[in-house]
Amino acid sequence: MTIHQHRASVTAASGSVTSTTLSVKGGLCRQLIARAATATTLFQLDITDSNSVIVARYGYHRGEIMDMGNIGILPIPMAGTYNLNITNSSADEVFTILLGVEE
Repeated sequence: MTIHQHRASVTAASGSVTSTTLSVKGGLCRQLIARAATATTLFQLDITDSNSVIVARYGYHRGEIMDMGNIGILPIPMAGTYNLNITNSSADEVFTILLGVEE
């Protein structure tokens, strides 16, 4: 079993920011963490594939999203590149993102 991780630190401007993964050969997304610098920041996150199809949508969360299959969205099959889109952030600040894919 091989685990591939996408790690990024991105800064939201005007309430949104996007981070693009490297190409994934194929596997299951097993872990997603998106953490705002401030615990009170409210935001949404979508994962879209290279065809701009939304494959996962996380509604409003405060401070962080930590999904390891406990929220009901993961695991999701992945192949190719993906965009992690943070939108509607209540503050323009730094977000830490981690996406783990099991090959």
